[in-house]
Amino acid sequence: MEHSRRNIVLLFISQAIALTSTITIVTYSALVGKILTGSTSMATIPAAAGLVAAALTAYPASMLMKKYGRKKGFHLGGIFALLAGFLSFYGIYAEHFIIFTFGVMIHGVFQAFAAFYRFTAMEITAPHMHKQAVSYVLAGGLLAAFVAPSAAQFFEVNFYLPIPYAGTYILVMVLSFLTQFIIAFVKFPENIPEKQEEEIEQGPESFTQPFTQASTQISILNILKRPAFLCASLNAAGAYLIMSYVMTSSPMQIVEYCGFPLSAAASVIQWHVASMFLPAFFCGSLIARYGSVKILFSGMICLAASAAFAIQGLELINFYGSLVLLGLGWNFMFTAGTTLLQHAHNSSEKAQVQGLNDFVVYGLTAISTLSSGYMLEHIGWMNMNKLVFGVLGLLFMITLWYVIAERKTLGAIKA
Repeated sequence: MEHSRRNIVLLFISQAIALTSTITIVTYSALVGKILTGSTSMATIPAAAGLVAAALTAYPASMLMKKYGRKKGFHLGGIFALLAGFLSFYGIYAEHFIIFTFGVMIHGVFQAFAAFYRFTAMEITAPHMHKQAVSYVLAGGLLAAFVAPSAAQFFEVNFYLPIPYAGTYILVMVLSFLTQFIIAFVKFPENIPEKQEEEIEQGPESFTQPFTQASTQISILNILKRPAFLCASLNAAGAYLIMSYVMTSSPMQIVEYCGFPLSAAASVIQWHVASMFLPAFFCGSLIARYGSVKILFSGMICLAASAAFAIQGLELINFYGSLVLLGLGWNFMFTAGTTLLQHAHNSSEKAQVQGLNDFVVYGLTAISTLSSGYMLEHIGWMNMNKLVFGVLGLLFMITLWYVIAERKTLGAIKA
């Protein structure tokens, strides 16, 4: 138990470091892209490239860690973070958009590996604490929310180049070294007993286990047929899609279109990120008590309120309100989706299912990020937020289908 708590704390710190790096990349990449290209539509290409890389890396990263262990995988991810920081910095220094984009893309590889911190949290805790463990590790983002803006500003001021924001990417390199240092102290179990992994606490969201395969390799089609996987993965991906879609374009809307200072955009993003991770201190307990499905629906309500708040006006209060609600909704849906996913696989299938899940999450998020700048330029901020309601409607129907399908299966078993 003592080792579990120590590992959770270390993973919490690792998550904070990784997200500080990611926040820096996401917050400034669109602004740098706009400077280097002069185009709003092209400004989000670097961030989208990072998410594409994360999507393509997710499955191989999961399988690699299954073979060689979590620690080696996380250390490898840290190396990519160092490379990403260097290439991004050099791209700004050389005023070369493609090099800068490639650097941000490489950072996506690091993000793919770091995303498995949350799954690792479940591996090092007792089954009845899985939901809380995931939530506590995700809470590292709250620390990142307050550290990232100040750290980025410090590096920008002290490592200034003719093109703004270059110094912030030196921060990414520094953080990569910190990641390696912290991960070195985490005690990763080499082999998780299958019996322990399969002793999953049953809740309202999981009525049956729709699989019996004991094989170590299953087809992707087999996974995609599972209602639990589709519900968990698409809700987590949908939450990330909406969050990235709105957040990526918000700094440009605030600074470029509304004329507010960059400090205002940074403050809005800071409060947004804080709201993304503050619920982590209690979201796991809510899921344990009420079940993943109810928390998913609560997250949908928050995201709908976020979009409604955004279309009411273009004052700073609208941006603050919308982005805070966006963060709350993301946390509820992403955490609930992560915990629900463990009901979509048995122990031998874990690496494949987790890898495919993150491929879906990052793949859809990449599409939304890539389209964000284009949509902002061509249909405007208000209409962008109106589209959120359509995505939420689809996620609501998918979740409702999952609940009905599982209850029918349970009824058939009892009969």
